[in-house]
Amino acid sequence: MSIGRWRFAAFLAAVWLAGCESGVPPAGNYATVFGRVTDASTGAGIPNATVTLDGGVLAATTDSGGNYRITTVPTGPWSYNAVAPGYASVGATNPPDLQPGEQRNFPIALAHQ
Repeated sequence: MSIGRWRFAAFLAAVWLAGCESGVPPAGNYATVFGRVTDASTGAGIPNATVTLDGGVLAATTDSGGNYRITTVPTGPWSYNAVAPGYASVGATNPPDLQPGEQRNFPIALAHQ
């Protein structure tokens, strides 16, 4: 096949791929949830706590200061759960809806078991 035909075939493939939808909503349809998981009695950050959103579909582990960040969270209704060894888990299925592009600071306090 000549160079011209390869270029034309590559051009057609690029045009075809550009028309394909990825199935992922545009970036503006997502929110970010971040915050700090703390000990309810001392206020100290809890490292290695796990924060899950929407039934475990999205998750993050806290850093040494108890901080977490979860990006590309679908907007609208959502739920969360947080758990760490030695602490009772906490969660809710009805926090206020997330808005497109929102950066929600969502601190979580855990009580000792």
